[in-house]
Amino acid sequence: MIDVQDIHFSYPDGLQVLKGLSCSILEGEKVALIGPNGAGKSTFMSHLNGVQLPTSGRISVDGIEISKKSLKDVRRRVGIVFQDPDDQLFCPTVFDDVAFGPLNLGLPRDEIEARVTESLQIVGLEGFEQRSSFHLSFGERKRLALATVLSYRPNVLVFDEPSTNMDPLNRRKLITWLKNSDKTILLCTHDLDIALEVCDRCLVLADGRIIADGPSKDILYDRELLERNKLELPLALMTHELLHGILYASEMDDAHREIISKFLHAHRHAHGPDGHEHVHIHVHPHPHSHMHDRVGEGHSHDLGRDHLHHEGHGNVGVPHTHDDDHDHGADGHRHDHDGPHHHHEGEGSGHNHDDHGHDHTHDHDHEGHRHHDDEPGHDHKHDHGHDK
Repeated sequence: MIDVQDIHFSYPDGLQVLKGLSCSILEGEKVALIGPNGAGKSTFMSHLNGVQLPTSGRISVDGIEISKKSLKDVRRRVGIVFQDPDDQLFCPTVFDDVAFGPLNLGLPRDEIEARVTESLQIVGLEGFEQRSSFHLSFGERKRLALATVLSYRPNVLVFDEPSTNMDPLNRRKLITWLKNSDKTILLCTHDLDIALEVCDRCLVLADGRIIADGPSKDILYDRELLERNKLELPLALMTHELLHGILYASEMDDAHREIISKFLHAHRHAHGPDGHEHVHIHVHPHPHSHMHDRVGEGHSHDLGRDHLHHEGHGNVGVPHTHDDDHDHGADGHRHDHDGPHHHHEGEGSGHNHDDHGHDHTHDHDHEGHRHHDDEPGHDHKHDHGHDK
């Protein structure tokens, strides 16, 4: 489908941007192109339908080498959707913008109208034909820019930062459309979550060359590769890593505990005359996991509900995950708490819980790790916001 062989490109001022770039993209593939700012991504994209021509090397699409003579054929096959939709919208009405391409292809009027209708339906802008492009929201203009390219009916779609400034709903609609499309797609993006969800393959471009090429899950999970190129793990994979730290104490053998201790910040404290011990494990930055391992017997409660976790008397903090495993006393009871709750942080970082009439207060100083439990009498207070 697309074959790129050792292309070089320099701007008129002598700045060399592409330095021997080679790659190939097969028909029907969905490929992400990622890399740091200034790597040459946008310049490379502009070569794929002849907006720029290489200083040396060759690019072919469907066996047609890109040159000044072949531009018309190539541009029927490869459509580029630019990051800024206003670079592609310049006609008085939505209809005129979408019709511009087919009109310049010399198509008859009825075919032009059919393509405009089809393209606007695909992007969800049917009924907008007589509206001015300049009165649309940014997200609507992004979709309109895509419609102007779809009206060509290209085999290959190249996107430059397709999700930039899109609201969550329209971003999700775009992702769904991209995943369901049967076209060959190249996504140039810093949104690595959309790359992970849409693309099976990923190219990393740095200093004018492709330095990595492989399955998206392999490339986008390579923290060292990403950080070396000023990129971060996709949020989905960062969340996956954090969730590995949320375990019950009873499920971990000594080896697991040792491994987890290398990633988590843990501290212990004992309180009360019976020496009950709590193990607090904090997953940073914000997800917060507590594992309470206590000696005793009794009945068990699994609380898979949202509840409020109060620390101190300050402002409301961030939501985080809380897993508690309590065994109280020799004849006490056991609670397994599993569910997200809200974390209120304030001076002293104290927290209390209300359950079965017990009073129990912890004061946490996350720098010095101080802990205070109200004595005497070993009263505990547990407040989970629900009746039992």
